[in-house]
Amino acid sequence: MDIIVTTPKSQMKAAAQEAADCIAAGGGEYFRRFPINCYPISLRSRDRVYYVEDGYVRGFALVSNIARRIEGFPCRATGTLWPPGVFVFMAADSWEWIKPIPMKGFRGFRYADQYFTEIDVDEVGGWLDPKPEVRHGQPV
Repeated sequence: MDIIVTTPKSQMKAAAQEAADCIAAGGGEYFRRFPINCYPISLRSRDRVYYVEDGYVRGFALVSNIARRIEGFPCRATGTLWPPGVFVFMAADSWEWIKPIPMKGFRGFRYADQYFTEIDVDEVGGWLDPKPEVRHGQPV
């Protein structure tokens, strides 16, 4: 079952750098960590993880692997040592930009079917394309 997560404003630069690193390397993986006691148990391989950034759902990537780790996990791009948890991995080349959908940021995750369906999602570019712009509150 597809989920929605938020990229906090404090991590926007790191997320952009991770994306740039993946593009420069010709591929790679993104991941999202959830606490062991609070993760999307209905999430499966090939489901979508949608991302909210700056008040809009901007795009999604497909789940490639889900791993429960009882030890920390190092991020190669940022050097951050993430604590134990459930890690959801997504191939960078599965990223799809969508026509931005307004949504306020939040903590944790939400199941996407409570907010929209795949039919409502207008894909506008792949992982190598530029991020779609929003001007005056409207997608461009």
